[in-house]
Amino acid sequence: MNYDLIVLLSKLRQVENMDQLQEVKEFAETVLRREKNYALLTLMAVADEFGEEEITGTLDKLRNHLNKL
Repeated sequence: MNYDLIVLLSKLRQVENMDQLQEVKEFAETVLRREKNYALLTLMAVADEFGEEEITGTLDKLRNHLNKL
């Protein structure tokens, strides 16, 4: 399990008031932003290695699948 996720769950369990909840929300947004950046960097590396067509084709398939849901 991701260390940040463990920390987030721990912080969430300790929330006692709205101010603490806001702090946890901000932390969660930071973690999510970082994970999105890692995902984008991974996609860029794969595109560089295999070509953009491989990435765009796969993303189009995923988008079509999600639209059907």
